[in-house]
Amino acid sequence: MDAYAVVNGTILTMDPEQPEVEAFGVIGEQIVAVGSVAEVEAVLPRTARRLDLAGATCLPGFNEAHNHMINFGMVLGQVNCRYPHVRSLEDIVARFAQRASQTAPGSWIRGRGYDDNVLAEHRHPTRWDLDQASTSHPLVLVHSSGHMLVANSLALQLAGITRETPDPPGGHIVRDESGEPTGLLQENAMELVERVIPAPTLEEMIEALGRCNNAYVAAGITSSQDAGSDHPLQVEAYQRAVERGVLQLRTSMMIRHQLLPHLLGLGIKQGFGNDRLRIGPVKLFADGSLIGRTAAVSRPFLNDSQSDNYGITIWTQEELDELVWQAHSAGFQVATHAIGDRAIEMVLNAYERALTRLPRADHRHRIEHCGILRPDLIERIARFGILVVSQPIFIAEYGDGFIRHLGLERIQLTYPFRSLLDAGIRLVFSTDCPVSSYEPLRCIQAAVLERTASGRSYALEEAIRVEEALPLYTVNGAYATFEERRKGMLRPGMLADFVILEQDPRRIEPEQLTQIRVLRTVIGGQTVYEA
Repeated sequence: MDAYAVVNGTILTMDPEQPEVEAFGVIGEQIVAVGSVAEVEAVLPRTARRLDLAGATCLPGFNEAHNHMINFGMVLGQVNCRYPHVRSLEDIVARFAQRASQTAPGSWIRGRGYDDNVLAEHRHPTRWDLDQASTSHPLVLVHSSGHMLVANSLALQLAGITRETPDPPGGHIVRDESGEPTGLLQENAMELVERVIPAPTLEEMIEALGRCNNAYVAAGITSSQDAGSDHPLQVEAYQRAVERGVLQLRTSMMIRHQLLPHLLGLGIKQGFGNDRLRIGPVKLFADGSLIGRTAAVSRPFLNDSQSDNYGITIWTQEELDELVWQAHSAGFQVATHAIGDRAIEMVLNAYERALTRLPRADHRHRIEHCGILRPDLIERIARFGILVVSQPIFIAEYGDGFIRHLGLERIQLTYPFRSLLDAGIRLVFSTDCPVSSYEPLRCIQAAVLERTASGRSYALEEAIRVEEALPLYTVNGAYATFEERRKGMLRPGMLADFVILEQDPRRIEPEQLTQIRVLRTVIGGQTVYEA
């Protein structure tokens, strides 16, 4: 069994009782000692080696608490329409046309990542825009938020979407002035097209997980929480990827509500699995996206084509109450996507009613994103002990659009950090990749700088320090899945999951955080990435 001491650098344990040490010792998969070099080496066998940091900085591996792993791996092979690769509708058409020229007619072509707020035209593409790229391929372009897509005419035809097609519950088919679908499908309306696209095979999902794994470990990520496995084949893909060694990341799967009856029928509870792969919370959706202006808000969006756009709720309050109750009463943690203040209020109502019916001292129910807040909502979140899983990177990538559609007053409490921490709320950081960039250091930088892509100041009073942000990506990430006794700190008995950075992120200017190189990533004592 491999044994070694990590020495000769800055070691940040994230343990408040012993925040910085000279060394720590590893035997097999576990940390067995922390402290001075002499103390650590006294615990290790004589044959133990040294891992010399050579002045670098070591800390627990980053825990990506909300992301979409298979989706990210699949997106890596799709048409990239993210800014700055794409700046106009003309750029989008050109990219799809190029892919169509290399693809057999009739085959589906998918793209991802456009943001209408930063396109030169400041509007969504339409079916007719995409038709310029190809009319012999069904084309689908997913918005950067993941909460809407644009389909070309052939894709709409294959999906059976016409001017007579009604809006599905929780979704919207955008139409022009004559009532003709423009190709833009929001929220649940996306399923009308997605159900006719050939589903990825098991092998394609496993390959996608491999691509995701390789990108994540190179960024220092050692644990990941998938934000919504909704099909048995996805669950199988995770198992096979772990068995083959393709997926090295420690993974917690959030299970979508429609799979809950199957888990209960098998007697499976949250936590089933092991340190490599386990069942996590039940995942629900309450509304849409902020950047796509489908988040459920109490005041309408500004600068919108609809003056009364209050966003979309996926469920009625009664339906959401029942879904939360089903998971809560079965002993599961509930993680609910809610971005708009109206949706957040609905989620808090549902959580409060479930906890009143069946109190649970350590439920750790979560609100995913928790974007547009108000003082009264922050007070309720604190009172009921709700975890907030936030994405600071949204400010850096989408903040200009937030300002445009909310105004300066409302953005002061849109993705806040200082206010949540001061209220005693357990705040957890993540990126929602592939909605945003997956690098933890980029996310931390966004929380510290509070600056948009254009360089505009966002909500400066909500900025936090690097020292405060690091635990939110390590300790709190583990806490969010009841795994704080196994990971998140460098402490005896913890798993030996850590990252070595070229520089100490506390000791450089925040603008330079994204320039820090990840030198090594270690999971279970074994190096899985080395620069």
